[in-house]
Amino acid sequence: MEQGQRIAILAVDDESGVLALVRRCLADDECVTLIEASSGKDALEHMAKGATFDLLIADLRMPDMEGDEVARRVRSLDAAGDPRRGDLEEIHKAATAALDLLARLYPDQADTPR
Repeated sequence: MEQGQRIAILAVDDESGVLALVRRCLADDECVTLIEASSGKDALEHMAKGATFDLLIADLRMPDMEGDEVARRVRSLDAAGDPRRGDLEEIHKAATAALDLLARLYPDQADTPR
């Protein structure tokens, strides 16, 4: 990805406080377009409406659909099979771990405690 090129991120979490933390972390980055989804179903609906993204950040434990299932379904919907996307499952696991760490390090930055 070239410097200055926009990147679209789909963040999926059933906790509004975690989505707020992601939003705050990325708010000052002009190169980021953030798409938020409050559930796996919501994320898939964004894709069905034509939303595209470069990075998936998903909570692993959500009531309607776990994050790894979201990643599998997103990957199956990505008919183009763009090799630049890499392994979405591994990327989302790493990003989720990073967000969990951020939420623990900065609990006062989230709307609700994790």
